[in-house]
Amino acid sequence: MLYTFLKDSAQFFRQHFIALTLITMGLGLVFELLFALLRGAFVDMPYAWPLLLMQWVGGVWATAAVVLYVRSSLNNQYLPPKDAITQALPWVLPLAGVQLLTGLAVGLGLLLIVPGIYFGVKLVLATFYLIDGREPIPDALRKAWIGSTGYGWIIFGGYALIYGLLLLLSQVIIGSLNLTAGYGPVNFIVALIFKPVGAFALVFGYRIYSEARKQPAKP
Repeated sequence: MLYTFLKDSAQFFRQHFIALTLITMGLGLVFELLFALLRGAFVDMPYAWPLLLMQWVGGVWATAAVVLYVRSSLNNQYLPPKDAITQALPWVLPLAGVQLLTGLAVGLGLLLIVPGIYFGVKLVLATFYLIDGREPIPDALRKAWIGSTGYGWIIFGGYALIYGLLLLLSQVIIGSLNLTAGYGPVNFIVALIFKPVGAFALVFGYRIYSEARKQPAKP
């Protein structure tokens, strides 16, 4: 089933590549520019957490926009990328809540390593239950936990493959271009180029979510 889900996701991603790229790279461009312009003001701050928070919010916004676009496309309704971005704005706060709670569960679980991975797999579909299912945050988390039952290895294998390849490719590029020091124009461009990979991961997650809703797996 993993191969089927990845193949279906790749086909959708290929068909909607331009729109998904416009969404992810469009928002990415805005927040990367803000990061580049403002980082001088936080040069004395060890971790520049306001800039990291800003980039995270941008990622949350892009996630919501991609999910709305995918949802509309699968319902045979075209949603222009700019409309997906604007319609996603009200979802930023609730989705941030879902991501924070999921991150907390995963972070606590990672103290023992395996539970953290398990919690991440069980809760990864919460984004789709929240936005597509219009569920409140507690119900989105609860239904994600239940809905992922029976799909655990598919979720783990798919995301491990997607982000594993991304990590490998990024390390090759960072090493070959010597991007380890500072934040220059090349870092800016590379960061933008990798934005659509997140969209592909969301398409894959939505594919599993759709299957889980049609045929809920039994515990």
